This record gives sequence, structure tokens and C-alpha cells, in this order.
Amino acid sequence: MSSEESLPSSVADLAALGRLFDEQRSRLLAMLERRIDPKLNSRLDAESILQETYFAARRRWNNFKSSTMTAYAWLYRLALDALIEAWRRETRGPRDARRDLPLPEGTSLQLGLQLVQTGTSPSEALMRAELRDRVQKAMSLLSDNDRQILSMRHFDDLSHADIAAILELTEAAAQQRYHRALGRLSDMWHSVFEN
Repeated sequence: MSSEESLPSSVADLAALGRLFDEQRSRLLAMLERRIDPKLNSRLDAESILQETYFAARRRWNNFKSSTMTAYAWLYRLALDALIEAWRRETRGPRDARRDLPLPEGTSLQLGLQLVQTGTSPSEALMRAELRDRVQKAMSLLSDNDRQILSMRHFDDLSHADIAAILELTEAAAQQRYHRALGRLSDMWHSVFEN
């Protein structure tokens, strides 16, 4: 067994991992549920992917103990890896429900929904629905990388430092990538809706 694949060495380590995982469980589950493509909901289960994440965390426990990543960022990355692997299993060959599946459009829609809260009056609700549709359209025109970093920052509530660790970038590079994506979203918005 390599150092990357070493189980917690003591009951105390296992208990610490369990506590850490329990603390982050609801955030990780919410992230997985948002990212699973609706067309694959019948095949992919967020709870099962979260369980795979826990087993991966057990195998890589010593890596976390020696890393500088926050617990959420470390588990987030493992959960994202587990989701990608599950997606690959379910979209491989003849099982492919959708060929060339991009990032789930639900992610863009949900980010738009988060940015636009529901109104109380019918006119406010109509304006918010129109704004939500516009945000969704502008987000759908962005690259997968831009949608990903905006989602990680605004929807998954990751700090720039955590995003940098997950994407294996420097914090400055993560901030720059985020600001560029935000700028492209703004440019997209202006070109589509204000001309």
C-alpha cells in the first residue's frame, strides 16, 4: 500500500476522520445534488457518491494530515473526483444517456436561482423569473471552466484559497481566473441583454 493509499493508523484517526466528514457532510451532499445532471438522476445517487467520497478519504487520510487544505476543500475535491468517476461509468459506451455531456445545466440554473431570490408579489415574481432566465442564458454561454469557478465561489461557497487548492493553482491564479470569469459573465450580459 502506497502512502497515498494508507488507512487511518489508529482509532483516534478514524474518529477524527468521522467527525470531519460529519461536519462537512451536508455541504458536500448539497454540492453533489446540484452537480448531478437531471438526466442522470435515475442512475447517479448523491448519497452513494458521498459514500465513495468517505472511502476515498479513508484511503487518503494521511495526505490530508500532511496537507494545508481546509477540510471542506479536501473533501470537496474527493467528492468531485467521485462524481466524475461515477459520471464516466454511467456515460461510457452503450450506457451513455447523453453523448458528450457538458457540465450539468442545472448548475447554471441553480446559480441563477441563487442570485435571484423569489419575490412576494406577482409583478416581482415575474421580474425575478425574467431575470433568472437571463442569468441562466448568460451562464450557458460561458465556457465550462468559467461556469465551474463561478459556481465554486458563489454556489459552493469556497474561498479563493480553497478553489486554488482544489484546482491546483496558486491563490492569485484562482482569484484572477474568478475575476476573468465574472468579467466574461458581465460582458456576456451586456452583449446579450443591453444591445
